[in-house]
Amino acid sequence: MLNPRSQPIYQESDRLRVGEFVVDVPRREVAAANGHEPTRLTIKSLHVLLALAGQQGKVVSREALLEWVWPDTLPTDDVLTQAIGQLRKAFGDDRDAPRYLETISKGGYRLLAPVEWLDNAPPSPAEAVLVESEAPVVARIAAPPSAPRRSRRAWMVAAIALVSVAGAAAVWHFAQRAPVAAQTASAADPAVVEPPLPFVTITSRPGREVDANLSPDGAMVAYVQIDEKGHGTIVLQTTVHVPPRPLTSTPAGYSDTMPVWSPDGRTIAFARFDASSRCQIMLIAASGGNERKIADCFAGSAASYDWTPDGSGLLMGLDTKLPGERSSPLRLLDIASGQWKALDYAISEGDIDIDPRYSPDGKWIVFRRAISLSDLWKMPATGGTPQRLTHVKSDIRGWDWLPDGSGLLFSYIGNDIGMFRYDMASGAVTHLKMDGFAVFPDVARNSPALAFTVDQSTSGVFRLTLPSTPDGKVAKERVFPSSRSDMLPAISPDGRSLAFISDRGSRLELWLGELAKPDSARPVQGIMPIPRHVPVWSEDGSRMLVVGKQDGQQSLYEVEVESGRIHLLPVPAPSPIYAAYTSDPNLLLVGSDSGEGRLRAVLYDRSKTPWREISSLQDVALVRFDVPRNRIYFTRVTKPGIWSASPMLDDLQVLDAHRPRMAKDYKRWAIGPDGVYYMDWSERCATGWIRMGSPESQPAYCLDRDVEAWPLPPTMDRSGKHIFLTLDVSNNADIGFADISAMTSGTAVAKRSDD
Repeated sequence: MLNPRSQPIYQESDRLRVGEFVVDVPRREVAAANGHEPTRLTIKSLHVLLALAGQQGKVVSREALLEWVWPDTLPTDDVLTQAIGQLRKAFGDDRDAPRYLETISKGGYRLLAPVEWLDNAPPSPAEAVLVESEAPVVARIAAPPSAPRRSRRAWMVAAIALVSVAGAAAVWHFAQRAPVAAQTASAADPAVVEPPLPFVTITSRPGREVDANLSPDGAMVAYVQIDEKGHGTIVLQTTVHVPPRPLTSTPAGYSDTMPVWSPDGRTIAFARFDASSRCQIMLIAASGGNERKIADCFAGSAASYDWTPDGSGLLMGLDTKLPGERSSPLRLLDIASGQWKALDYAISEGDIDIDPRYSPDGKWIVFRRAISLSDLWKMPATGGTPQRLTHVKSDIRGWDWLPDGSGLLFSYIGNDIGMFRYDMASGAVTHLKMDGFAVFPDVARNSPALAFTVDQSTSGVFRLTLPSTPDGKVAKERVFPSSRSDMLPAISPDGRSLAFISDRGSRLELWLGELAKPDSARPVQGIMPIPRHVPVWSEDGSRMLVVGKQDGQQSLYEVEVESGRIHLLPVPAPSPIYAAYTSDPNLLLVGSDSGEGRLRAVLYDRSKTPWREISSLQDVALVRFDVPRNRIYFTRVTKPGIWSASPMLDDLQVLDAHRPRMAKDYKRWAIGPDGVYYMDWSERCATGWIRMGSPESQPAYCLDRDVEAWPLPPTMDRSGKHIFLTLDVSNNADIGFADISAMTSGTAVAKRSDD
């Protein structure tokens, strides 16, 4: 029995004949000679097939297949069983009388049918844009690309960007099955649904390929390839399924990320991060060669950016507000001098503006305002007063202009999940149906070509048991394992039951289970939770507060744990984001939008009808109530640190001015028996645990040196012995590519400008 990982398959073309069937590898489709409708495989099923084809006629062990297809993870056996089952279904095979896939008892699997690589077929109309990749580059008037995206910590920016805030690809099943209700510019009407957008994946390497950025003509894509240690290197590839070539020579311990093509297609800018989370802005010729530094990142950090239309500078936003600043405006880097300056435009106190993009004609800038409740805003490129475009109030995962300037493509996770099109003329939002979890779209300047990240990562809920002595080992085990994704665990006050969010039932649901009974996990029917915050238990463990979605509306629900009955709570504020019980059952804390994407916490008396507002506190991203101390703890997205307050939201005190270190890490903390704890990261420890208020120089207790927990809220039981986290089960992302000719005229210069 061979290990296919030691003898990887060489892909000679895009088409593989397996017996009587032909497999289109980029499309992941299995077609029969009888002309029946092709069967589409999942990424993992395709990888299993390729591994077996590479060892045709030989037995490949289950262990070897798990290592090849799900590397560096802890998958359960049923993920492989499901992949084999899908392959049998695609080939019409019989397990008891196999002609294609044979199961070897206590051994593994063997591919029985003969395999042969075929010449590539002529491109279909959907792939016609690939043929045009040989066309010469057309000069373009002012059209910067979509800028790449930045993750929480410096040298692993690209690796974590897809899973921050809301749980990323684990919830794409929810997007496929949930009712579509993306809000338009009027924030009321449901979005229109277009026919499915076909695409191909142009990478299939195990691991993560992210941060795709297309050349102006759409012929080449630069992206970040993540190694097993989480470090990124920028590679170049044509927009077909061929091996890439490295572009940057990344020094040991560093990470290169955020590649962005210049308007003339000759140069690529990128950010280089060191192990201490400091970064530099670098340039390299698209043809390769020497890299050169042009500036240090502003304030030592970086976020998504764009070239100016004339190629003389870079426009960037910073996703936190610096000490002493009223707001965080967009900033311009002059490449010649290496100097930064703030863009002059109308920005209010507390606003954080990021992810800027110039319009194809260079007259406008669209950017994302706010971190948690984001929306897209537009203003003249010369400055002025921004105008709000969208009203999704969600975690926007990348966006870009259509090449004719008629609209925008963006993805987000919130009340809805997926990729959407915004029409500049009407303000209408259209949900683009896609077979997969597609995020961070990037559109070529001069071609109707779209690249994006297809994330297949899955997560699990893990219990980490702290040792009785400081030098002991942390025990880690997955709780209620399944082949799907689990996240956002919340332990009950008595430590016996766990609530979490999972798509193991083929749709996103709230689940409950008793820790002592591994088979006790069950879904709570009738509610579709929003994967943003953990469920909140009442002190007696009889009820829970959950933000969920019903009929397209985000609302706050109270769940009776024993009976499973659900009650819609009449919160006066629209679209509540989080909630917390207090020591008084009649008083609830609820967080909601206070306007322009800013959050506030409100203390309500729910014994009155309608609920009466008692007090409120502005700029509160997340609040939790500490029963033993009768105090409220909260974080903000505009600045680092954590605060405490009385139950009446007064008597404010700073508990820790340094943690969370980045304002956007506002979820990474939990209340323990002796204080509030922060889920830290450092070069020596991927997942650390430290009590807030400790000296900044004090190192965190190391929970896991190699695996970083997802940047989602953890919970800790009342004993202080057990911590519940969301961790990777599989970590895989590929680059997708689509022809979007139907959405745009594809012209290099916009035919009109929007007033």
